[in-house]
Amino acid sequence: MPQSTSKARGRVTVKNIAAHAGVSIGAVSSVMNNRHVERRISQGTVDKIRAASAKLGYLPNISARRLRSGTSQKHNIVLAFVTSYEAPLSLANHLISALRQSVGQGGRELAGMSFSLMVEMFPAGQLRTMPGLLTGDHFNAAIITNTTPEDDQFLNRAHLPFPVVLVNRAIPRYSCVIEDPGAGGLAGGVLFRGKRRDLAVLHGSPLTQTTQGRVDSFMNTVAQQLGRPAREIVAKDLSETAAYDAMIRFLNQGGKIDGLYTVTDSMALGAYHAIKEKGLGIPGDIAVVGVGDYDISAFFDPPLTVVGVERSEVGKEASRLLLRQLAQGGLPPLKVEIPVQSVLRASTGRG
Repeated sequence: MPQSTSKARGRVTVKNIAAHAGVSIGAVSSVMNNRHVERRISQGTVDKIRAASAKLGYLPNISARRLRSGTSQKHNIVLAFVTSYEAPLSLANHLISALRQSVGQGGRELAGMSFSLMVEMFPAGQLRTMPGLLTGDHFNAAIITNTTPEDDQFLNRAHLPFPVVLVNRAIPRYSCVIEDPGAGGLAGGVLFRGKRRDLAVLHGSPLTQTTQGRVDSFMNTVAQQLGRPAREIVAKDLSETAAYDAMIRFLNQGGKIDGLYTVTDSMALGAYHAIKEKGLGIPGDIAVVGVGDYDISAFFDPPLTVVGVERSEVGKEASRLLLRQLAQGGLPPLKVEIPVQSVLRASTGRG
């Protein structure tokens, strides 16, 4: 007789499913491994097993399957792209695409290795709470990006037992790919050439290594050129909504500028809405420069001028550094700096 329909405690096993469905463990194993046709198991039994599996909440035991496959853990590499929930996913798409391409083009050093790719996300500032991060239980190689200063402090103290590459932050003991810290200065230069003199920078809080560098280089460039600092407009985070709220508050309080630098393209989108809501024009009243050149930035109204790094290049270099560690091991960390460039469009009157 089938057992009670109450959910089994702890991890559900094939034994639990067999007992619940009133069939043999062998039958359950065959169905779970999609071998029921060759084992000539009736469709009625298959349906019964699958219903029991769904009701009990069965999840495959990945570790056990790897052991049964006869392939050593060394040759089964689970690559994780680790990012925060709050960060824009535009860069993530490029990094993941580059990582997949690099794995597919792996040379002789990677021969015999099989790869899986996963995305892991964490609340900003709480990287330390990610399950398996310190033990390697969930993945055994990672590209980590979009960390806050609190996360960076954790990484500086922690020892992660697998190869790691950081994107847009430099921390001792880790290989990293970072943008040229002069991105903000380049943005300032674009606004100066457009004859803009009342400038501001819009950024979130807290600042990361990268966004702090963007703000600092912009502020230094403005101070050197104009003899006075740019204004800072501070949003609660990097989202479009937070950028809109901060910008509309600044304008409602009588703030007047003719040039704006936002530390991400997504913040520029929020600023656009605030500027237009106040009846101001872009670039007639306020020229806007963003960072990142997201896929949608050329379709802003007007199209957004941007500075920053080529995202595909960031992904390619991060992948190269990670696979280098996997192939050779024991190598000293490397830092790769990607130069910034500008793409001039109509938001600064230069498109």
